[in-house]
Order: sequence, then structure tokens, then C-alpha cells
Amino acid sequence: MNKTLALSITLFFSVNAVAITQTEFIDRLKNTHPFFTQQNYDQQISQLNYIASQANQDWVLGSSIDSKNQLNDQISSASMSATHNLVSTGGDVSISKVWSDGASISTSSDKFLVNYTQPLLKDFGGVNDQLSSDLLKIKTEINALELKQSEEAFVLTQLFKLLDLSNAQQQFTLTTNRLELAAQELALVEDKFSQSLVDKVDVLLQKDSYQSAYQQHLQAEQDLELLKQELAITLDMPAKAMVSELDLYQIYQSNLDDLRKHLQLNTSEMQVAKLEQDTLIRQLNSDKNNTQLQLDLNLGAGYDTDDIWNIGLGLSYPLGNTKAKSDLEKTQIEITKAKENTAELLLELTIKASVLEKKVEHLSKLLSTYQARIEIAKSRAQEEKRRYELGNSSVSFVISAQNNLQQVRSNYALAALKYQKSVLEFQAAIDQLL
Repeated sequence: MNKTLALSITLFFSVNAVAITQTEFIDRLKNTHPFFTQQNYDQQISQLNYIASQANQDWVLGSSIDSKNQLNDQISSASMSATHNLVSTGGDVSISKVWSDGASISTSSDKFLVNYTQPLLKDFGGVNDQLSSDLLKIKTEINALELKQSEEAFVLTQLFKLLDLSNAQQQFTLTTNRLELAAQELALVEDKFSQSLVDKVDVLLQKDSYQSAYQQHLQAEQDLELLKQELAITLDMPAKAMVSELDLYQIYQSNLDDLRKHLQLNTSEMQVAKLEQDTLIRQLNSDKNNTQLQLDLNLGAGYDTDDIWNIGLGLSYPLGNTKAKSDLEKTQIEITKAKENTAELLLELTIKASVLEKKVEHLSKLLSTYQARIEIAKSRAQEEKRRYELGNSSVSFVISAQNNLQQVRSNYALAALKYQKSVLEFQAAIDQLL
């Protein structure tokens, strides 16, 4: 029949396509989907922000040319300067060179000066000069972890679709087998009817059973083809080659002895929380330093008409130091709050992961019951078939038993689908998905 031929061709292409594993699926997704390109751009922007924060370490060059009239003496001058912030010490160095030329010797000069300022208390060691750079370095690490979380959430949704494809393949196979069986049963009952061995109602019941099986098969075929089309476009590959190798019935084995400890040490959420505390601790170091005196050592050397040098101390301190003390107290409060938030986060992650772990455990037990149900349904279908052939039962009981067997198998696949999705959710919750 044409329907049988079309079915054979469909099965041929399905069987001869190269099945894709979970690892291959993720790799191809990363290489083809725009989502991951955007992730890379976000990471690049974060890195550039960190680089820009080091601008205070650049040498700043300056120059000028002037001409003026002073006491009827035309004086021309030129100057060049360079300044640099030594963030590793907190010091500032400046170098300047000035040339002036006038009609008289007294208005001509050639000066060269080098000055260095070293903070001895406030900003000693460059603790404040390096603040912005240090904070953005931590922010870059946080951004990388947050991008990882986004990546994991995106991959999880796509893997759900790959599991849906596995289920669609399974449902297609089940409906194909049911359709073939219905066709065989219809042919048998029509042959018996031609020999006046069965009633017309048996033929009609079997025809209806065949049409019902055909409808289910068409629906399963549609679901399968639509999923293949969607995933094939997502992965930039031919739809006919889009076949999932994920095993719906494989049982997951967790290898965690201490779930809470694992979450605390290994999840990106907890790592982000720790880095956010590190940000506040780094800010605290600067806030503490800002409460100190501004005491600077000034050194200078150079030459004008003679060699010159200078050494001095500069001191300043705002009475009350209100802002610095307020900033320090605020940061201390924020650190305490961050620690509480981290503890709350760990609690939430532990609850979520433990609930998912327990869900996976119970679904695994549920799956094990389906094998027994399938064997019972098989035996029932065989018994109803035997009774019908002996004339002790109606064909409707045979059809009902065969439909029941398919339904149990279909429900088994759906339960396995739910189980595997829960496994993926659990793996994502404990950061073992990627």
C-alpha cells in the first residue's frame, strides 16, 4: 500500500540519520546560536571596562609655547611636562622642562624640575588609587560567572527540547507499531468476514481502530517533524539528520555525599556571592584608609641657574572627618548584610536542589513500576486475542487491550520524559549540567 511505502521511507530516513548526543548538541549550539556570540561580546565589554579603569596609570604629557612683552623685552618661552601616578605606591611624579629667551640675559633661562609626592598615611601603597581597578577586576569575574549562569539556563531550555524530540521519536515508534498491528488485524478480520466467520460489526470496529491508530500516528509524525524542524534550524543542520540519542529510560546516579557543602563550594551563585563580599571588603580597606591624615612627603630636584632641591611634608585633615567615617560605617553594615544574604542564598539553593533530588528519586521509583504494567498489558492483549480467536470474546475487547498496551507504553515514555527533565534541572541546580 502507498501508506505503508511512505511509512517505510520515513522510518528509513530516521534510522539512517546520525543521532546527536547531549555533548554534541551543546557543542553545536555554542558554535551556531547567536546567544553565545552575545555572551562573548558581554565578556569583552566587561574586560574593556576593567582595562579603562587603569587609565590613571597613564603618563600625561603636556607642552606649551608662549610669547609676551615684559618691560619692553620680548620674551619667548616653551615648556614640556610629564606626570604619572604610581598606583603601586600612591605616589605622583612630575617632570618639567622650561625654556625662555629674551633680549637680556636676566630674562633668559633653562629650567628642569623633577617632583615626587609620596603619601605616608592616606592612600599609602595606592590603596585608593587602585580601588576602581580592583573593584572592576572583581566585577569582571562576577560577570563571567553570571554569563555562565545565563548560558546554563539557556542550554537547559534547549536540552528540554532535545528530550522532547526523544519522546516524539518514541511516540512515533509506538504509534507506528500500533498502526501496523491495526492494519494486520483489519486484514485478518476482513478475511474472516469474507469466509463468514465474523460479523460485520467486527469489521467496522477494526476499521475504526485502524483509523484511530492512523490519526495517532499522523499526530505523532507531526509532533516529531515540527520538533526536528525547530531544532535543525537552531543548530543549522538538515531536518532529516536531526535525531536525538538521549535515552529517556537511563537512570541517573548522583555522586554527591554532602549536597549543602557541594553547593557552597561549587555553584556559580555562591561564587558570585563570595565575590560580592570581596568587593565590599576591598571597599572597606579604602574606607578605613580614608579616615587617616593626609600626610605627604614632597621631594624635588632640578636646576635653574644652579642646582636646586627641596624636601617637605604636607599635612591636612578635615575636622570631624564626617564623610569618611560615615562611608566606613555604611560599608561595614553592607558587609554584614551581604553575609546574611549569602546564608539565605545557600539555604534557598539547598532547598531547591534537595527537592529536585528527592523528585528524581521518586520519579525513578515510578518508572520502575511501568515495566510490570507493560508486561501485564501484554499478557492481557494476548489473552483477549486468544479468547477472541476461540469465539469466547468480542473484538472490541481485543482492540481495547491493544490500545491499553500502547497507552501504557506511551505513558511510560512521558513519565521518562518528566524524569529526565527533572534530572537536567537537578544537574543545573548543582552546576553539573555543562
